[in-house]
Amino acid sequence: AGRGDGDAVSSALPIIDISPFVDPGNSSPETLQQVGAQVYDACTGSGFFMIKGYEAIVPADSLVLLFDLMHRVFALPPEVKAKMKGAENRGYFALGEENLSTVYTALNEGAAGRELGDYKEGVDIGREIARGDPEYGGAFRGPNYWPDPDAVGDDWRPAVVAHFGRMTRLGDVLAHVIACALGLPMEWFDDKMQRPMTVCRLLHYPPAPVLESRISCGAHSDYGFCAILAQDDSGGLQLLNKKDEWVAVTPVPNTLVVNVGDMLQRWTNNKFVSTIHRVINPASSNRHRFSSPFFYEPSFDTLVECIPTCLAPGETPKFQPPQIFESFLL
Repeated sequence: AGRGDGDAVSSALPIIDISPFVDPGNSSPETLQQVGAQVYDACTGSGFFMIKGYEAIVPADSLVLLFDLMHRVFALPPEVKAKMKGAENRGYFALGEENLSTVYTALNEGAAGRELGDYKEGVDIGREIARGDPEYGGAFRGPNYWPDPDAVGDDWRPAVVAHFGRMTRLGDVLAHVIACALGLPMEWFDDKMQRPMTVCRLLHYPPAPVLESRISCGAHSDYGFCAILAQDDSGGLQLLNKKDEWVAVTPVPNTLVVNVGDMLQRWTNNKFVSTIHRVINPASSNRHRFSSPFFYEPSFDTLVECIPTCLAPGETPKFQPPQIFESFLL
């Protein structure tokens, strides 16, 4: 599995209409089960799928605005963006400051510039927690670091906060879909998502320098429950299939990409698959890729133990002892 820009075959992910779960009261049990079955097949296959039918929660025009907000913030001078630097998955990081090529080093051996870090910049935004809240200041629960309104507009922060809320609601709906896929009551995950450790990333991938053979985002899997990705039409996302081949994901308009995280794979006793993926945006693309993954995660103190429907009679859980979600983060 080399790094080369041209060694990934192109593929389309399954597109699943989740609108029955957006309005489950007007959907038949059979329809909900059909959607759940499609998601089960996707999660036990590549671990990636696309969704449509979410516009009642995340309207198309709100995503157009999101990309405008990203263009605005990443166009700022470096010294202005540097003022947004924070800690513990909050705030701005510059090109090369994150290096996911160190996660699965063997998968990035073909990249001469891997030690230089990922060729992307980003802003990490977590759930807003009031300073008077007992939860405030705990691990990964500190303040967000916002850009100066004079630099990006007075609407920037409230628009991002509104997007965060919509994506959290969409995550709640996806948790219902996943519960159905696993043969559980639709609300099975609800009490585990009361104070979710959600993170919204805003990402900018410039065309990677030719001579440095830079990786835009090194090979990795996501650690948590699931990720929901909004992306432009630039392409660049690649998955590692079961044949150890890189597969390029073809962007599809008016869809979001969903993938299983490591914790959900563990929760399902390895039935669901958390797949290694990366981003390659070579100089030859002459494109600036913008994307925003939303990491939908449970509460910090959620106990992650084998889901009952994922254990066959006589089978024992593959992961012992059970762990709280905190241990996946620290």
